Amino acid sequence: MAIFSLRESCMLSACLFLVYIASLIVHRLFLSPLAKFPGPKLAAATLWYEYYYDVVKRGRYTWKIGELHARYGPIVRISPYELHIDDPEFYDELYVGPSTRRTLKYEWSVRGFGPTNFTFSTISHELHRSRRGAVAPFFSKALVQQFEPSVQAMIQKLVSRLDKLKDTGTIINMIDMYPCLTSDVICQYAFGAPYGYLEMPEFAPLWHKAVMDASEGFHFFKQFPWLETTLRKTPQPIVRKMVPHLASLFLLTDMIQEKVDQVQVDLAEQNKPDGQRTIFHDLFTDDHLIPEEKLAERLAAEGVGIVSAGSMTVAHTLSVISYHIIANPMILRKLQQELAAALPNDGSCTKWSKLEQLPYLTPVGMTSVLMHNNTTLFPEPQTFEPERWLQSDSARLRKYIVAFSKGSRQCLGIK
Repeated sequence: MAIFSLRESCMLSACLFLVYIASLIVHRLFLSPLAKFPGPKLAAATLWYEYYYDVVKRGRYTWKIGELHARYGPIVRISPYELHIDDPEFYDELYVGPSTRRTLKYEWSVRGFGPTNFTFSTISHELHRSRRGAVAPFFSKALVQQFEPSVQAMIQKLVSRLDKLKDTGTIINMIDMYPCLTSDVICQYAFGAPYGYLEMPEFAPLWHKAVMDASEGFHFFKQFPWLETTLRKTPQPIVRKMVPHLASLFLLTDMIQEKVDQVQVDLAEQNKPDGQRTIFHDLFTDDHLIPEEKLAERLAAEGVGIVSAGSMTVAHTLSVISYHIIANPMILRKLQQELAAALPNDGSCTKWSKLEQLPYLTPVGMTSVLMHNNTTLFPEPQTFEPERWLQSDSARLRKYIVAFSKGSRQCLGIK
């Protein structure tokens, strides 16, 4: 019987590996059902193409996909397993409600979030429907309006702090300031207590940085999901030194876990917040959820999704809108005139139900990059132009505003 030496064994293994890789590439490029679709061959051959733009180039693959559509057309193969479509008229065909078809989440798209145990990353249609059904009522317009006094109180706290800084020459970074406001608001709504970022020096710049760093961790763990578990078991001082942006992700999840644990303590001691419904106090006591869905670890993952989506997305929108309003004196004057006519003279707060009737405050949208930058639908899409929504034919454009997506996976915050 022939016995291979160590050197021969290594060479044989290397050859077999190369044959496997070559066969895999040939299959992906020529034999795969997706082989007939246009796109860069490197993207069709390997996921490292996506890795380069999302990890090395720090989240630039969305913009690269836009460039690929400009080159290859409305349908592009962007990975060995995935097609991407840039056709506004097809959006309603792809994103549909449960009455049309069951929608499964693409597993690759959520791998970076770790275990798929919160609503946004749930793959199964049925399980997603159950989880969404438990959380969705808190984002109905009626319940959000009940929470309006708490939102107004925090806005007043922010305004009071800005009044004290007026005429002092202090520079305020809106990118740090708004996350403090939105994070305190969503944490109050979710857990019954804010983090207190609005009271922190310089508006807690490290908080915004931590969440942004954590978002970069998503792209990394998407490529190497096993690393999330490994790094979780590694002493955190070592993780912070080696990969600080990944340590920020763990910091965020630990903070949310502490909040969820405190809710459990509150319920055990019958200390539920008076006069206010909170998301997680209700979830823990929801009889429609099975016990496994109410485990603290599972709900902590839900908390990370809710706090992240309810804080940084809103804060970014407020920052961008604030910049464009200040940078456009004509728009600023028109908005000030509308507000002056609507606000009471006694200095009290005006309810949102009245503010949303003002023409300049009604059309507010966030950018879903490729759809919202379609120059056929939106000429000069990068220009801040509220008047585009005040034209007689603007109603037809509303179907193309998809910042919250559509269908059964539509974002809960749309109300």
